[in-house]
Amino acid sequence: MESISLYVGKKIKFYRKQLHLSIAQLSERINKSKSTVSKYENGQIAMDLETLYEISQALNVNIQQLIDIQSSVPAPVMASNMPFGGNRQMHLYFYDGRKRRIVKSFLTILPDPVTDTLVCHFYMDIPSFDNYEKCSFYYLGHVENYDLVTYVHLVNQANPIEQMRFCIVNSLHYHSSYWGLMFGISYRPIAPFTLKFLMSATPLEPEELTKENLLMTADEIKTIKSLNMFILDTM
Repeated sequence: MESISLYVGKKIKFYRKQLHLSIAQLSERINKSKSTVSKYENGQIAMDLETLYEISQALNVNIQQLIDIQSSVPAPVMASNMPFGGNRQMHLYFYDGRKRRIVKSFLTILPDPVTDTLVCHFYMDIPSFDNYEKCSFYYLGHVENYDLVTYVHLVNQANPIEQMRFCIVNSLHYHSSYWGLMFGISYRPIAPFTLKFLMSATPLEPEELTKENLLMTADEIKTIKSLNMFILDTM
């Protein structure tokens, strides 16, 4: 496991870049030198709690987001409270017709024992699952899990007016992959949108990720035309 200082430094750098802040701008916000902030981000200096709090305030994040390093021994979690078979990492795919390509994204789910909630981080449009923090968009939110359905509520950390929701119908039996709907606001053009996505506990093979597999089915399009609503075919 990498050192805590290095992990926290990577988190600081990630959230700073999400806000499009330079090292100089962050150093001004916390009244530290640029070289000191650079050493924080490179894990060369351990920070005290007060400094961590000041940095979290400057980056407009909860301090827990900077120190959410995973233990090698996961804390016990009630299986009934965790969605998707208890998996804490989910791999999400959808086809974006504007970009004319399949978009990969990454969702992590972490139980918060203090608030008894499920906190989630969503890294949207990533180059690969090994480099998910190099995402185009980053969202923070929470998960509400019920017997029948799971909801994911997300807020863009760079632009809080941009919010999204996921809706996934739970199966009576465990599956490694799930179909769901994502809805929120689009900026190309500015308008409400909804799309279907496929989410899996493990990365899917290329043959499972063709454009045709991710597009709306003929029956879904037929339902839209006849009922004026998008009803996802979860089968």
